[in-house]
Amino acid sequence: MSSHASVGRILISNDDGLDAIGIAILIDIASRFSDDVWVIAPSGNRSGMSRAITLHSDVMIEPRGDNRFACSGTPSDCVIMGMARVLDRKPDLVLSGINAGMNVADDVLYSGTIGAAMEASLMGVPAIALSQRNGRTSPEDFAAAAAHGETVIRHILDIGVAPRTIMNVNFPSVAADAVRGIMPATLDQHKFGDQVIDGSTPHSYRLGPMLAHDRTIPGSDRAVMDEGWISLTALGMDITASTVQDTLQRVEF
Repeated sequence: MSSHASVGRILISNDDGLDAIGIAILIDIASRFSDDVWVIAPSGNRSGMSRAITLHSDVMIEPRGDNRFACSGTPSDCVIMGMARVLDRKPDLVLSGINAGMNVADDVLYSGTIGAAMEASLMGVPAIALSQRNGRTSPEDFAAAAAHGETVIRHILDIGVAPRTIMNVNFPSVAADAVRGIMPATLDQHKFGDQVIDGSTPHSYRLGPMLAHDRTIPGSDRAVMDEGWISLTALGMDITASTVQDTLQRVEF
């Protein structure tokens, strides 16, 4: 453990699965902060699960050695059931990722990586979601995250994570030495539809790639990554549309 380690217990999860490249990198990074690292992650890919939870079937949590567990449920299940049944006390920090692909703009509403972090925050545990733009199946795809993940997490711990808030981190798809730094960023807006393709049997269908705008909003997460920055966005639990809510008026009967 690093001499600068400052976290008691860390719980790691993701939505890409226990055997994903990104989570292995995150485990290595977490070990620089704590000697008490636990991993409870889905047994397979659970991308796009958002904050889905399992209500009508059992969830299996299987030990895989070295404080690692494979969960048959969703990323949110991993956090909820892991804290309730695997850990003897709450962690001091939850790290979710490192996702294979960015979680920005409208993506955050679908992301299981974000969902796991949100569950932790709701349970009173500071949480950080981390994603690598264009991260795929090779460790080289995660070069920026591997090189700068520790620095980003340390920066977030220094500034703190507010209650009912998570920090969403996205690493640009550039060489590690080309990363310019950390830039606070708003959420971009990019989705305008989805491709729906035929499935393998009659009357079956699958979602294809999202239909997204190439243009970006200045200062948004996608925009700053295009410029070589690591984007940092605080996401809150309160999704009230305040500017609209303030215009609503009471109606009495």
